Amino acid sequence: MFTSSTDYGLPFASLENEYLRLDYLTTTGPRVVGLYVRGGKGNLLAVTPEVHWETPHGEFFLRGGHRLWIAPENPFFTPPEESVTVTEQGGGIRLHSAADASGLEKEIVLRLEANRVHLFHRVTWHGDQPLELAPWGITQLRLGGLGILPLPAPAEGFAPNRNLALWSYSRLDDNRLELYDDLILLHGRAAAQAFKIGARNTHGWLACALGDALFVKRFPLHEGKLPDLGCNAEMYVKDVCLELETLAPLVTLQRGECATHEETWLVLAGEYPATLEGARRVKQMLSE
Repeated sequence: MFTSSTDYGLPFASLENEYLRLDYLTTTGPRVVGLYVRGGKGNLLAVTPEVHWETPHGEFFLRGGHRLWIAPENPFFTPPEESVTVTEQGGGIRLHSAADASGLEKEIVLRLEANRVHLFHRVTWHGDQPLELAPWGITQLRLGGLGILPLPAPAEGFAPNRNLALWSYSRLDDNRLELYDDLILLHGRAAAQAFKIGARNTHGWLACALGDALFVKRFPLHEGKLPDLGCNAEMYVKDVCLELETLAPLVTLQRGECATHEETWLVLAGEYPATLEGARRVKQMLSE
């Protein structure tokens, strides 16, 4: 049995196998709102029904969970989510939303395989002018965990091989941040001040140790220009969640063209402490 809490405030349905249960909204989205692993303690994802803000197109509700976004971030492209169409596809579920008020059409295809979730994201542009964007997968996890972003190993020579991007509100003395030669760690502790950091990730994964479970996002490494000062992986924390984010390269879309981005989530139940030692064990395990 999955230890379950299912009060999302909106209708939802589930994909389930012997290892995982995945909950998704059926009337708005596309949005994943629940992730449960057998042996874990409740929803690994954050649920944020009280968080909302005004956009140029109306009020946007954060809701939590996993969503498809585009980079670089622009309030014009964050309109309220509207209706979603749910269909079966390839042994999984396709969540599709028609073009929103900003001109973006979004879909997420979900498929379970043992303790993995395969996600295919597609964003299609319907505006009249070309638009440069990068598909961006944002997963909001419950507080209390430790975000783990691996860095390339230090190398000999004089050329740079690692980058860090800091957002305007990020403070380097934030006690939730730990920087090491091989890892960036971000603690999921609530605070009024937000913190965000990103990097170019050459390992193709980032993770969150949640104490009783481990959540891993794997993503393909593509050549091309990356957004946000060269980032394909980012972490964010504020008062309701810890975010793990992956980004595809930037592309310029004409009307009717689309861009895609894939992720695979690995979810493990067990003891995964939110410590440096635990993070290094996770890195070693995922590097094998």
